[in-house]
Amino acid sequence: CTSAMGASSGDTKFTSHAVEATAYSSDWRSCGWEWGVALGPIPVYVPLCAGTRPSGSVARPFVPKRKREVNAPHKHDLLLGALCLSTACALGATVRYACSGHLGSAGRSAAGHLRLDKLLANRTVLGGILQAGAVGAGLGGTVFPVQRFWAETNLAGFGYAGTTCTGAFPKQARPAITRHNPIKDPVGFLQRLVTFRWRPRLGTIAADTTKFPLKSKLFVPGYGWGVVEDVGGAIRGDKLDLYFNKRNDALEFGRQRVEVLMVK
Repeated sequence: CTSAMGASSGDTKFTSHAVEATAYSSDWRSCGWEWGVALGPIPVYVPLCAGTRPSGSVARPFVPKRKREVNAPHKHDLLLGALCLSTACALGATVRYACSGHLGSAGRSAAGHLRLDKLLANRTVLGGILQAGAVGAGLGGTVFPVQRFWAETNLAGFGYAGTTCTGAFPKQARPAITRHNPIKDPVGFLQRLVTFRWRPRLGTIAADTTKFPLKSKLFVPGYGWGVVEDVGGAIRGDKLDLYFNKRNDALEFGRQRVEVLMVK
């Protein structure tokens, strides 16, 4: 239902709408994507996530899946791949040297435990570990980037960018710092205080744009002010999706029937 309301300040007009508001986050379980290692030009990726999503689908790690994304990976995907594979190769080299008896008894304590400081003090060993890490970084940053892939619906296998239909990254509504309760959330208040994030911020709302056009500003009780900048296949009529940074916060809000105000 919709009803007209008078201005709350100045000449600003609002309309009231009874809607079903559902919280969501960009967590892989909630949005249906998963981390995966791309295998270069081969149209396959190796999933890294494990668990059950709210939809009931199960994420199984290390079971190769079809990759349908043909675009080149983003720079941050290459950087993440380089970091992950470099770390894995360096750790693998460390374990290999430790298990091969390369250092003999000098690399172990009286109790027989590995002395990591002795291991790294050996120039040959340290050089081998660094070389393995460099090779891993080279491969991860060129051939095996770590990316996010859609794992559900007809988009499965395509790259997941994490942006809205307007190309913006979603964000949670945030009031002015004077309205942030330091007793309820002392850590969040302190973070905002020291990083100078004092101003209010509009949250991301997904809606049926025939009902709530893009860029519409809405006030949602229990959430705050947001702007419509995304759509969804299952969002029709008087339904809204509200973005939260943390999955636990989204689960706490859940799904509610609320009266929202839209700026005319």
